[in-house]
Amino acid sequence: MKNVLGKWEQFLLLKQNPLTTNCIPESTLYSLENLIYLLNRYEYVYVKHNSTGQGRAIYKVYKRKDGHYCFNGFTMQGEEINKCVAAIEDFHQVLHPYENHGRLSGNYIIQEGVMSLTPNGDSISIRVHVQNLKGKWIIGGMYGRIATEDHGIVNSNRGSQVIPIDELLSVYMMMDNTEKDKTIDSLIKDSILASEVIASHFPCREYGIDFGINHKGKPLLFEVNTTPSIRSFAKIDRAIWKKIVEIRKMQNEGEV
Repeated sequence: MKNVLGKWEQFLLLKQNPLTTNCIPESTLYSLENLIYLLNRYEYVYVKHNSTGQGRAIYKVYKRKDGHYCFNGFTMQGEEINKCVAAIEDFHQVLHPYENHGRLSGNYIIQEGVMSLTPNGDSISIRVHVQNLKGKWIIGGMYGRIATEDHGIVNSNRGSQVIPIDELLSVYMMMDNTEKDKTIDSLIKDSILASEVIASHFPCREYGIDFGINHKGKPLLFEVNTTPSIRSFAKIDRAIWKKIVEIRKMQNEGEV
């Protein structure tokens, strides 16, 4: 069985299920035509490689008022890039640098740019770690990430700061306790629903699910990771990290 579920396959599974279709941003397979269409609909979009992780091959793209196309993010090799070009075809060359030699770099998707921002304008995201124990999906833990650099990519491998979920929502998002509890409840519900949907086609014992929060305070699911790291939990809350490890041990015991 393959151990990676592509971003496009994820989107199709979540889009087709009535319980999860409303918690994901609009997405489509990459083509220059689709990119131009979505750039005319949204202030910005994200172009992501279908199968890479750790913040590689992901770009924030927008069209300036003067007609130039600007993009910033990280290449397939993880190198930071920040450019504006007159012709959108020049961005296409960044995605597929060896196309003239008959080699494409694989599929990309285009995702609606969700303005997941603090009131101060800092980009944020949330990771929810979901585990299956004895046939039941449970939340192992969750944390927040806040971008410390202005490249628009919120990923702990690309310089984002990892913070406890309570701190993110209370301090950075300035939510009161009612708003915070409502948001956490939505994250739990949507994470478990997404896990059930993805597991029906791509069964795993755990998933790392990434969310943003739009301007209405609604969580939107960006991506499901099928081989999630738990290093960030160890940095911010050793007790949560230990809980996830203990659940993994119980999962292994159940296989014996």
